[in-house]
Amino acid sequence: MEQNYGDDHIYIPQVTDDRKPKIGMKFTSLEDAFSWYNQYAREAGFSARINNSKKNRMTNEVCWKTFVCFKQGHTDERNKKLTGDQHRKERNMGETRTGCKSKIALVKQQTGSNWIVTNFVESHNHPLSTPSKVYLLRSHRHVSKAKKVLTQQFSEANVPTCQQMRLFEIEYGGPELVGCTERDIRNYEQQQRDEEKGIDAETLIELFASEKDKNSGFFYEYKTDSMNRFSRCFWADHISRRAYSVFGDVVVFDTTYNTNKYGLIFAPFVGVNHHNQTILFGCGFLSDEKTESFVWLLNTFIEAMPKGAPKVIITDQDPAMTKAIAQVFPQTIHRYCLWHIMSKFPEKLAPLSHDIFQTIKNAIRNSTSPDEFEESWKEVITCANLEKNDWLSLMYQLRQKWVPAYFSEVFCAGMSTSQRSESSHAFFKRYISNKNSLMDFITRFNRALRHQRHNELISDHVDINEHPRIKTNWPMETQMVKLYTKNKWMEFQSEISESHGYYVKQISFELDFVVYHVMKFQSCSSSKPKVLTHDNQKDYISCSCKKFEFDGIPCRHMLAYFRINQIFHLPDQYILKRWTQDAKVGAMYALGEENLIDDPDRFLMSRHSKLSYKASVLIDDASLTDEGTNFLEEQFDCIYNKIQEINISKKCGSGSQTKKSLDRNPVIIDPSLIRTKGCGKRLKSSKERSTSKSRLCHGCGNRGVSHDKRNCPLLQQGSSLDNQNNNDTDTYDEDFPYTAGTNNVLLLLLYHL
Repeated sequence: MEQNYGDDHIYIPQVTDDRKPKIGMKFTSLEDAFSWYNQYAREAGFSARINNSKKNRMTNEVCWKTFVCFKQGHTDERNKKLTGDQHRKERNMGETRTGCKSKIALVKQQTGSNWIVTNFVESHNHPLSTPSKVYLLRSHRHVSKAKKVLTQQFSEANVPTCQQMRLFEIEYGGPELVGCTERDIRNYEQQQRDEEKGIDAETLIELFASEKDKNSGFFYEYKTDSMNRFSRCFWADHISRRAYSVFGDVVVFDTTYNTNKYGLIFAPFVGVNHHNQTILFGCGFLSDEKTESFVWLLNTFIEAMPKGAPKVIITDQDPAMTKAIAQVFPQTIHRYCLWHIMSKFPEKLAPLSHDIFQTIKNAIRNSTSPDEFEESWKEVITCANLEKNDWLSLMYQLRQKWVPAYFSEVFCAGMSTSQRSESSHAFFKRYISNKNSLMDFITRFNRALRHQRHNELISDHVDINEHPRIKTNWPMETQMVKLYTKNKWMEFQSEISESHGYYVKQISFELDFVVYHVMKFQSCSSSKPKVLTHDNQKDYISCSCKKFEFDGIPCRHMLAYFRINQIFHLPDQYILKRWTQDAKVGAMYALGEENLIDDPDRFLMSRHSKLSYKASVLIDDASLTDEGTNFLEEQFDCIYNKIQEINISKKCGSGSQTKKSLDRNPVIIDPSLIRTKGCGKRLKSSKERSTSKSRLCHGCGNRGVSHDKRNCPLLQQGSSLDNQNNNDTDTYDEDFPYTAGTNNVLLLLLYHL
């Protein structure tokens, strides 16, 4: 109800007498008293807050308490109490206190535990809020436990706070029915971050310990520095360890930055499964990229895995990492990422013509043997006069670690670069950011990992329930479609289709070996044939393209030989189990028994949605009549009291992981902010600094510190020609005003050409 007093519109609430406080009312506790008074404040249009209290001198218990209007007192009086260092930067907000006298006072009975209302002041000295705005008042905004859990789940899904609020509005039917504002949710998130300060690393280790208790197959290890500050850790669950026992022959290892607020370096170990998908074997955090840290991480990795070191490991060209791998994995073939090295050629050899670079690239990629590469390399370097280039000399010395010709006979699961690791980094960074705490990181990381593993389950499901189509009646195709996974079958089928375009010609015959040339039917005379060698004693075929040795899939040249020699089924020695549907059958690592513990928040979203729908339908029907509204309101009170009793009984012994850490001082100190070599700008030479300060002239395309379009010599020369041409031949036509100067534009174009 509103009354008009001149130009002012004052809202007068209509609160029935039975909803107003009365002197002599009794409450069993202060919580009940404030809850009741706050409900009255909501109906009356103001916000309540807890004010003064008095204690009994004998028992030191609170015996007197007052609840007041949120506009009680004055802001100036409150600020006068702040002196010296207590002064804080003032927030840009207006004053809310008006000295309102509205209040309620309660006294505890001397002979019992009840609280009795002894004083009640109803009048206010300020306008009261209307029902449409009362939800914005502070005491009527509350982030409930359900919303807190939902907010955490939304954050794990990278849903921004503003969008979380939109979802709540849709769920409840409008912003006024949510019960809190976006600012309240942001304040709660900040409160959570403040609670994690100082106990982040401790909580992470407690989480790892609880995962270990749930499943004995979970492995973790960590290390602190001399100040007991968290510095390194490694973890791997039972699924990753089992995957390593099957697919751990080739490992890609790389580090990445900007995954947490401490700057810790994230170091995952990844590989490829039988669906040719990237999988995780384990991961760690490092505080630096020194050899000592990599040695610790690699040793811990081998300790965690169910079998020994990998046969091949692919990394980038990092000296500390190279030294650590040589020390920990002496029998492992260490490869550098080919893509990283090739990407440095334009920078290291600038200015270099495209033709020379393409020739170097062909020598690297198309050489089939080390001798062929070395011969081609020397020829190209000599022709380009690059013998004295220090970087090329260093790369040539390290050629056995990155040139494909030196690894053609080594199984690398088709990987020549660390692209698997790079794509894994990009995948995980869709879920995490450099603002995450360690606990935030592990929560989001686990969700990303579940998503990655779900893709593998989808591929397994496809292999079981879908059968790819075959294109020929060759029995080998019918054989392998039942063995290979769909991804590898498509690759194998492509090789079968291509094999029909080749013919096989015997070149030499010896007692132990037979040599064949495999050529395309329509190949040019200059193209080199692929060489097939048949070992008669082992009955084994090898091709000079080395696809089978490198990828594990028979090449088109071998399949052409099998077809011509009427070999209808692929021999077992050419079938790698790791590419088959049964690759994970009989895994080496036995899983620990899982003690699955139901997470009380796991199904909260679905329960909350179901109850919200039922409550919404019930309210819609009951609000149609006064009888239905009164009946439902009474039932809500009874249901609320019953639910409170259930929740209180469930709260016993249900402390969270964070709360355990808050009860005591942390044993492990959170890591300090780390500055890694990938986090800042590198120092530039004076030449680079001067080049970066120079401008790009849009007239001639050149750069210069004091050279731009206004003083470009080329444009000035063209301008002089323009003036001369205008004086001699140009005329102005009102119907065609842009014909003037056409000739000098053509002269400029000719000058550029």
